[in-house]
Amino acid sequence: MQKQFQYIKEVASQYHGYNKNTDLLYQAINNLEIEQVKKIYEDYANLENGLKPVNLLRAEVARFILDGSTISPELVEDIKEKIRSKQLEAFKHLPSNLIEELKQYPVGKRDMFANWQNPWSVFHTFFYNKWNPTRETVQNYLQQIAEDIINELQLEDYTYHTVDFQGPSNFGQDYCWLAVFPNIKKIHKNAYQFFLNISNVPETGRIAGHDIKHPEVNVLQRIQTYSEVINILKSQKSEIVKLNKEARNYFKFSPGSQASEWEEFYDESIIAIDYKNLPIGDISQITSLQQLNIAAGLEENSKSNQPWNLWFFKSANIGDVVFVNKGINTCLGIGVIDGEYYYSPVGEYKHRRRINWLTNKVYQYKTGSLKGYKSLFRPDTFSPTKIWSFLLDEYIRLYPELGEIFIEHNLVFESTQANNTVNEPNQEFGEELENEEPLNFWWLNSNPKIWSISNHSEGDKQTYTTHNQKGNKRRIYKYFEQTKPGDLIIGYESSPTKQIKAIYEVTRGIHNTSLGEEIEFELVEKLEVPVSWNELKNINGLQECEVFNNNQGSLFRITEEEYDIIREIIDNKNIISELQHKEANNKYSFKDDSDKPFITEKDFLKTVSLLKRKKNIILQGPPGVGKTFIARKLAYEIMKEVNNAHIDMVQFHQSFSYEDFIQGLRPTQKGTFDLKEGIFFTFCKRAQANPDKPFFFIIDEINRGNLSKIFGELMMLIEADKRDPKYALKLTYAEDEEDRFYVPDNLYIIGTMNTADRSLAIVDYALRRRFAFIGLQPDYGANFQEFLISKGLSKELVEHISISLTKVNDKIRSDQNLGEGFQIGHSYFCGFKSGENEMEWWQEIIDFEIQPLLEEIWFDEADSISETIRILER
Repeated sequence: MQKQFQYIKEVASQYHGYNKNTDLLYQAINNLEIEQVKKIYEDYANLENGLKPVNLLRAEVARFILDGSTISPELVEDIKEKIRSKQLEAFKHLPSNLIEELKQYPVGKRDMFANWQNPWSVFHTFFYNKWNPTRETVQNYLQQIAEDIINELQLEDYTYHTVDFQGPSNFGQDYCWLAVFPNIKKIHKNAYQFFLNISNVPETGRIAGHDIKHPEVNVLQRIQTYSEVINILKSQKSEIVKLNKEARNYFKFSPGSQASEWEEFYDESIIAIDYKNLPIGDISQITSLQQLNIAAGLEENSKSNQPWNLWFFKSANIGDVVFVNKGINTCLGIGVIDGEYYYSPVGEYKHRRRINWLTNKVYQYKTGSLKGYKSLFRPDTFSPTKIWSFLLDEYIRLYPELGEIFIEHNLVFESTQANNTVNEPNQEFGEELENEEPLNFWWLNSNPKIWSISNHSEGDKQTYTTHNQKGNKRRIYKYFEQTKPGDLIIGYESSPTKQIKAIYEVTRGIHNTSLGEEIEFELVEKLEVPVSWNELKNINGLQECEVFNNNQGSLFRITEEEYDIIREIIDNKNIISELQHKEANNKYSFKDDSDKPFITEKDFLKTVSLLKRKKNIILQGPPGVGKTFIARKLAYEIMKEVNNAHIDMVQFHQSFSYEDFIQGLRPTQKGTFDLKEGIFFTFCKRAQANPDKPFFFIIDEINRGNLSKIFGELMMLIEADKRDPKYALKLTYAEDEEDRFYVPDNLYIIGTMNTADRSLAIVDYALRRRFAFIGLQPDYGANFQEFLISKGLSKELVEHISISLTKVNDKIRSDQNLGEGFQIGHSYFCGFKSGENEMEWWQEIIDFEIQPLLEEIWFDEADSISETIRILER
C-alpha cells in the first residue's frame, strides 16, 4: 500500500500549494488544457438541475479561458459581482430560461458567495473531477488502503468511511481521510475510529466521532510511510476496540408487522425477533458475523445484510438504547437493554433480550423536520440508527417530564431545534457537514430476464453498472454520477413484469470495482403487493414524470412530489395486506383445529396432497357442505398458518368475463380507453413477486361462468407442469411483444362447484383435465353433533337433526331424478347462537330454508315434500 499512500500524499501536497498560494492556483488554472476546460464549461453551463451561483461562476470562468482571457482574482470578483447584482446583459449568451432563473434568484441578507470565499473551494473541481483520472485513482486507493487496514489489524465486523479531496460537502479540501469503525455504530460519527489523514503532513491514530458525548482525547501521530500507519494503529487497536465496546449504541426495533407485538413486548419487558427466512436456531454460542453467515447457509463473507439484523440484536451491549418504531415515521417508545441474548423455543419470536422501557409515549415524525431525512426509520427489524440524538431532543421537547428519566440513565439530550443547519465549511477532519444537496429520488428499471427483484431479500446489497454489456454509457449517465448515499430508489421490473417491487437506498455512489463502474444500493423494503405500471401511468400528478414520458433507459430522476404520490399508492395497496398479516394466527394444523370442517383427517390430508401435486382442484358437492370453508382450511394447512393475506377469492357468474379475470380495456374519466388488469392477473403478479410464499385463489361457483371465455389462454398456463416463465404467453391485450404472462408455481387454484343447480352447463372437458375433482358429502356424524352441542343446542335436538337429515338425504339419493348432488348440507344448521330458542330456530330453518329447497327439487311432487317435512318436524 506504500505506492497508494505515496500517490495520495503527493496529490495532497500539490493541492495544498494551490490552497495556500492563490497566485499558484490561478497560474495552474490558466495552464489547463483546452479540452479539459471545454468539458468543465459543458458541465457547469448545463444548469438543468437549477441555478447555483457557484456553478454559474465556474461556467463563466471556463468560458473566459476558452475566449482567450487570463483568469485573475479581479476577473473572478467581477464575475461574482455581476451574478450578485443580476446584470442580465452580461449573461445573454445563456439560454433564456436560465436568465429568467437568475432574475428570480432570491437575494437575502447573506452574500450568495459567503461559503465560497476560498478560491480553492471554488476551483478545486477544475483539477479534481470526473474527466481527470486523479479522482478515480484517489478514490480507489483510499478504498484499498481502508480494506488493507481492516485486514492487517484483523478487525472483524468493522467497516470504513472515506472522504477525498472533494470534502464531505463538496467544498473542496487539500487532504483526504479515512475512518475504520465498527459496523454496529452505523456511522463513523458514533464511533472511536482507526483514523488516517493523508495531507502534505500525514497523521494517523485514534479520534472520537463527532457525535460521541464527552469523548476521550484524540491521539494522532505524524507519519511518513504506510508501514508506520499499520504499526501505530496496531499499537492502539486494543484501546480503540475497548472504547467502542464501552460506548453506547443506538438501535431501532420493529415489534412485528405494523408493531403488532408492541403491547405484549412492553408488558413483558422484552424485545424479540424471529427470522423464519434464516434456517437457524439458538445463536448464543456464535461469536462473529462470519460464523452466523455460515450457520445461516450463506458464504462466510456474504455481502447480504439479512444476517446483520440478527447479529446486531445478539451483539448489542447491555445499556444500549432501543427506539421502537411503527412504520417509518412513528416512534412508540424508548428502552435500555438490560439482559444478554437468549433463545426461547416457545412462541414465534424466539430471539430475545430483556429491556427496561423508559417510556411508551409516541412521537410522530413530520417530513422535513430533520434536514436530509424523508423518513426516520428503515423498514427492517433491528438495526443501528443515526438519528438517536434528534429523537431524544424531540422527546424532551414534547415530554419535558422525561428529562429526569433520561438523565438517570445517562441519556444525553439538548434543547435544540430540529432544523439547525450548518452554513460554514468545517475544516476539522472527521467532522462532516450536513450536505447542502437535498435527498434525491430515483426510478431504476431492471430487466427481470437479467436481474429479478423477486430473487432478493430485504437487506441484500446490489450493484448496477453505469455501462451496458457493450461498454457504452447507459442512457442519462449523469444521473448515475449524481447518486449519493441516502438517496431513495423506486425498484421497477420492466417487461414483462411491469411492476414496482421494492424500495432501495443508495449506499455508495459511483465507484470502481472489478466489474467496472457501479453504484451500490440496499433493498430496504420489498413490497408484499407490487404496484403495476398501468396503475400509475394515468395519475395526474405523474403526467410530467420523466419515467412515463420516455421509459427507455435505466435510471431516472423523479421529484419529491412524484415520489410521494407513488409512495402513497404503495402504502394504500400494502396496508390491507399488513393488517391481514397482523390479524393472522401464527400456526395452523388440521389436527389441532378446534373449528375443523366435518371431514376426516385422512380425507382432508389426501386433498392437501392432491392440491400440492395438481395445483388446481375443484371441491364439488351439494349446497351447504362447506366447500368454501374447506377451501380456506386447505390453504391454511399448506401455509401452516391462518393468513388471509395470501388468499383471494372471486365468484363466477354469467356476466363475468376474460376482461374481469385477466385484463381488458376499460373507459377512463378522460373519455378514452385504458388497459386494466383483472383480479387473477394481479394476484398472479403478486405471487410472482413473492416466489417463496404460497398463494391461493378461490373461485366460488366456478361452473356458473363461461369458463372457456373467462380463462382464455389460461387453459394451458394453469397446468401444473406449465407453471414456469418459459411457458409464458402473449396475452390478448398485450401492448408489446415482451408482454408475456405465466401462472407461477406457488399459486394454487381452488374452485367450488354446486352440483345441485340444474341451470349449469357441464364443465368444459379441456378445463376439466386441468383440475382434480373432490366430492364432498353432508356429514351428520359425531363431529357435527359435538359441534352443535358446543354451540348450546340440546342433545335431544342434535340427535333429531342428525337422524332426520340422514333419512332425508337417503330419500334424495335414492330418487333417480335427483341423486347425491341434491342432498342437504350440514352448514344450514351451524349458525345457532347461544341464548336463542332452539325450537323456534329449528322451525325457521325448516320453513324458510329447507322447505323452499325441497319445493325446488320436487317441484311437481307435493307428496314427497310433505313426507320429508314430517320427517324433519319434531
